[in-house]
Amino acid sequence: MRSGLVLALLLLSLPAAAQTVQTGGALAVRWCTACHVVEASQRLASDSAPSFRAIAARTDTTAATLDRYLSTGHTLMPDFSLSTQERDALVTYILSLRQKP
Repeated sequence: MRSGLVLALLLLSLPAAAQTVQTGGALAVRWCTACHVVEASQRLASDSAPSFRAIAARTDTTAATLDRYLSTGHTLMPDFSLSTQERDALVTYILSLRQKP
């Protein structure tokens, strides 16, 4: 009975997770494409900014490191003053680009 409840909760969270990835992708296209390649179909945006797939592929990239980076100002990146929800969506989107083994 307990495993059925866990499965039901996981299935309920799938649409929410998909929505978060979709929201993060829209934010990335809106705010990040000037410097980063966000989608595979996009051309090189900047020589100095890594693609989102490259960021996701780094072994030291985690939700915590991305959140920390997006929460602090950097000279090479504009301060978009993202809300916590927007940061979470962007982090979820970037991590969704990580290639599965």
